[in-house]
Amino acid sequence: PADLEFQGKDLKECEQFIKAVNKQARAEGKLRDDAWIADLVATCMAGDALIWWSSLDEETQASWKLLRKAMLSRYRLHFTGKSATEAEDFVHWIRERALDAGKLDDPTWPAKVASGCFMGSALRWYTALDPGIRGHWDSLQQAIFLQYSQDFKEGCLPK
Repeated sequence: PADLEFQGKDLKECEQFIKAVNKQARAEGKLRDDAWIADLVATCMAGDALIWWSSLDEETQASWKLLRKAMLSRYRLHFTGKSATEAEDFVHWIRERALDAGKLDDPTWPAKVASGCFMGSALRWYTALDPGIRGHWDSLQQAIFLQYSQDFKEGCLPK
């Protein structure tokens, strides 16, 4: 379809593209046809996304399941530390991913997911943290709130 294109701008575009691809596959009666959907997606790549897609191995290119996972990993949420709202949205996003994966009770899994999301001054802050904090989600999310949330600093978070 001419209107189905993925440029690889950010997570929001990625999520919208995945939703549109699934909708198109359902309309074509191909929602469970992994290879068909992967072939469709190959024709929709453009710009930076096409360059990235071209660098993927053939197995990932040929499987919508693997390609979707690779896309969500590549175009994940980025955390720059610009505001308390961004910090809260980031922690919530990581917690949702952990819950979806059944890993919310595993303190290392969400910490690993979060580790690839820091950018700019937030990345510099993150790399300066003690490894024990970086590798443990409960400690890391507390550190994020301490650093980036005014409410947390003032002790105004609900108990």
